[in-house]
Amino acid sequence: MIAIRTFTRSSSFRLGALLTLLSSAAMTFVFYVWSLSNEETLLREARAAVDAQVWGYQAWYQAEGREGLISAINNNPFSSTSTLVSLQSADGEFLAGNLTSLDSLSVPEGTDFFQFVFSADMLSGARLDKAQRAVLFKDIILPDGSRLFLARDVEDLYTAQWIGQSFSWVFVAVLGCISGLSFGVAMYVVNRINRMSQTADTIMQTGNLTERLDIDSNWDDLSKLAVVLNRMLDKIEASVENIKSVTDNIAHDLRTPLSRLRSRLDKLPEGEIKAQAQAEADNLLGMFNGLLRIADIESQRQRQGFTTISLAEVLRDVVDLYEPYFEEHQMQLTTNINSVTMYGDPNQLFQMMANLMDNTVKYAGTGNRVDVSLTTVGQRIVLSVSDTGAGLDEKHFAQLDRRFYRAQASRTTAGNGLGLSMVKAVAELHNGTVYYVPDPLLSGSGLGVTITFAAGEKLSQI
Repeated sequence: MIAIRTFTRSSSFRLGALLTLLSSAAMTFVFYVWSLSNEETLLREARAAVDAQVWGYQAWYQAEGREGLISAINNNPFSSTSTLVSLQSADGEFLAGNLTSLDSLSVPEGTDFFQFVFSADMLSGARLDKAQRAVLFKDIILPDGSRLFLARDVEDLYTAQWIGQSFSWVFVAVLGCISGLSFGVAMYVVNRINRMSQTADTIMQTGNLTERLDIDSNWDDLSKLAVVLNRMLDKIEASVENIKSVTDNIAHDLRTPLSRLRSRLDKLPEGEIKAQAQAEADNLLGMFNGLLRIADIESQRQRQGFTTISLAEVLRDVVDLYEPYFEEHQMQLTTNINSVTMYGDPNQLFQMMANLMDNTVKYAGTGNRVDVSLTTVGQRIVLSVSDTGAGLDEKHFAQLDRRFYRAQASRTTAGNGLGLSMVKAVAELHNGTVYYVPDPLLSGSGLGVTITFAAGEKLSQI
C-alpha cells in the first residue's frame, strides 16, 4: 500500500490539488453568479419597462381622455414587440390594443406576474411563438370605468435563465469530473512509480535479474518506460550470464592444468615449500570445483537424483559429521530435529547443510552456542542454523550469497566466499528461500541462516 504521506508529497498529488483548487474557485464563481441571477434580477428591467409604459398611457388619458388613449395605443407598433395591450370599456367592449379578449384570462390578485394560455383569436398583431407565455402585467381601472391591461412577455428571459443554469450545472459537473480525474491520475501515476521503484529495489537488493517491471497497458508513457527498462534488464541479464559463462568456462579450462600441477607437486621432495604449494593448489582446485558445482546447480540440470527423502536423517548425518569440530572448538551444540520428509536430492542437501555447518565453525568463534533446528510451520519446512558469534551488520545480508563475497570482518578467515552461494543455489533448486537473521538467539550478537521449503511439494519443473 502507498502511504498517504508519500502520496501527498508527490508532484502528481500537488498538480491534482492545484486543479481541484482552481475548480473549486470556478464553482464558487458560478454559485455567486447564480445568486445574482435570481428571478427578481431578471424581471427588474422588464418591470420597469411595464411601469414606464403604463405611466405613459395614463398620461395620455389624463391629457386627452379615452379617445387620446385609444389613438396612442393604436399608433404603437406592437407587431415588432412582445408587449400585450388591451383597452376595454366598462361594459367589456374591446377598444384598442393587440389582445382582443380578456374574458378567458384568470388574472391573479396580489402579484404582477403570471402565465396564461392564449389562442390565435385573442391576438391582433403580436408575434408570439408559444401558446403559453410568462408575462409581467398591469391591470388598471381608469376613472371612466375603462380597463387598461398591459403585459410584457418575459418567457425568453426564463428560457435564457434555464439555459444558463443548465450550462452552469454541466460546467460544475465537468469541473467535478476534472478534479476526480486529476486525483485518479495522480493515484495511478504514484502507484505505478512506487511499483516500479519497488521492483528496481528488489533487483538491487537480491540481484535477481529475472525480475521485470509490470506493464499495465500499451498507451501510457509509464508503460512505455517500463518496456524500455525491461529491455535494458534483458541486456544486463544477458551480459551477466555471459560473464558467468566465461567464468565457468575459465574454471573448467583451468581445472585440468591445476590438477596436473597438483600431481607434479606430489613428486617434489618433502618440505615446507611443497606443503604450502600443495595447500595453495588444493585451494585453487576447490575454488574452481565450487564454481563449476554452483554453475551446474544453477543451470537446473542437477535434478536426476531427486526423490522423496527424510530431511531429518540427512541433517542428523551432517550434525554427526561436524559434532567433533564443535567439541574441538568448545561450542555448545543444541539440536531440535523433527521428522520431516521432502522431495529433493539428498547429496545436494547434504552439501548445502555441510556448508552451513562449515560457516558456523569458521565464523561463530570458540565457546559460542549453535542451535540447529528442523521444523514445519504451516505448509513450510523451516531449517535454521543459528549461533551467538560476532555476527554481521545487516547491510551485508543482501550480498552474502554472491560469489566470492566476503565481509570485511571475515577477510582473515580461510575460505573463498562460495559457501553461501552454494547454499542459495541448492535451496533455489529445491524451490526454497534463504533468509539471514541478526541475533537469532537474543544473545546480543550472532547470525542465523533460515531456509524454507514447501512441505510435501513435488517440483513442477521436474
